[in-house]
Amino acid sequence: MNIFNRLKAAFTGRLPFGNSVSVLIGGQLVSNLQNTREYVTNGYMDNAVVYSIISQSARKFASVPVGVYEVVNQDEFKRYKSLMSSNGSATEASFSAAMLARQKALRVVKTHPIQDLLERPNPITGGAAFFEALFGFKMITGAGTGWVNKGGDPDGLPLELWCLPSQDINIVVDRNDILLPAGYQLQTGSIANLRKEDVLYWKYWNPMGHSANGSHLYGLAPLKAGATVATERGKADKTSATMMQNQGAKGVIFANSDRDEGMSEEQRDTLQDRIDQEVNGIRNNNRVALANTKLGYIDLGRSSPDLGMEAAKRMSKEDLCNVFGYPPVLLDPSKGTLANLDASIKHFITNKIIPEWCGLRDDLNAWLPPMYKDKQKIWIEPDFTAIPEMRQDLEKMVNSILKIWPLTPNQMLEALGWETDAKDPAMNKRYIPSNLIPLDQVNSMGLDIEGELKMLGNYGITDY
Repeated sequence: MNIFNRLKAAFTGRLPFGNSVSVLIGGQLVSNLQNTREYVTNGYMDNAVVYSIISQSARKFASVPVGVYEVVNQDEFKRYKSLMSSNGSATEASFSAAMLARQKALRVVKTHPIQDLLERPNPITGGAAFFEALFGFKMITGAGTGWVNKGGDPDGLPLELWCLPSQDINIVVDRNDILLPAGYQLQTGSIANLRKEDVLYWKYWNPMGHSANGSHLYGLAPLKAGATVATERGKADKTSATMMQNQGAKGVIFANSDRDEGMSEEQRDTLQDRIDQEVNGIRNNNRVALANTKLGYIDLGRSSPDLGMEAAKRMSKEDLCNVFGYPPVLLDPSKGTLANLDASIKHFITNKIIPEWCGLRDDLNAWLPPMYKDKQKIWIEPDFTAIPEMRQDLEKMVNSILKIWPLTPNQMLEALGWETDAKDPAMNKRYIPSNLIPLDQVNSMGLDIEGELKMLGNYGITDY
């Protein structure tokens, strides 16, 4: 089955790229007004810094596993969502509280078609690759576009999930209601109409005012705000590459004489040969060369404009990192300390990865589970405890809680957000460390050893 059979496209003819308006029945076709194809080709594919930021962010985002759950406690469920939607203000304590609320609110659904679909969205894409592409397109174009294949049956069950190139997605606007999209079109030379119910359009907030052409319905691409910085960075990289490819002599040696007579061509060639033999080349590294006449040297190496360009490149890299919410030190770990790297990674996860996942989670749950019409409240949820950096914090918290000995084992498990054991009575008892003794017993225990010596004597053990 090819892509056109999957889409069940209703062809409306061939339209040129960048077409602005094409009247349709019940709506109006709106082209992508941000020119996001340029963001893909020039912004992402032709800029090393932008590529590094987006690709690394997308891979980290896709490393979070996703599961299917059933909501069993609405109050704790609301509390969990509130705690995890704090946009980076989460602390170890609040994260622990969120995990506890999650344990009370959600119950794992071991088998469900949605779980199979998330693990293998389509024949050529795994779950991690699907979410990596979805988030990558969102960072480049301002929106990630998912499409569900129902085999041509509008009321059928989902068969496949596909991530579509958002730069080729046009939004159809209902003339009578410009607040909502009437549908979507995939424009790849030919036009394929897509039902709005079959499309997940996960986007960034767009501050553009409402317009009849639907510009407000598109996600705002971060590169739109960072276009100038990205362009400057691209030009600086190309200039540096050109200088490296076309670099000439490093400097010029001249006869430094009071008499303005210079050197003859024969003298110059002889001197050049001597320089090549005794100065230039790796074999003369750290070698001290001698001259039998007074010479001068002009350095044609890096000039102040070149050094200024390097400073501009460094600043543009930091500006692009700020646009995408990515810590600059992660692009060059060799320049950071272990403490800085650890803090930067955690900051990136709590301020970028978790909030992005919370947004996708809400959109995904409003879109996909209703297609199955289950009686139980199915919920798709990422497992943030599987993120290695969050597990490190959890390990510290475990060690701290285990030292609070008045707590029962079940209270410790509950504080960690883990499942308690209500069946075992021993889990509700309080335990004290067995190696601790009262201070007032230390001296008496140290002096009263007669009983121990007598017991050893009964076994034939003496002190000599």
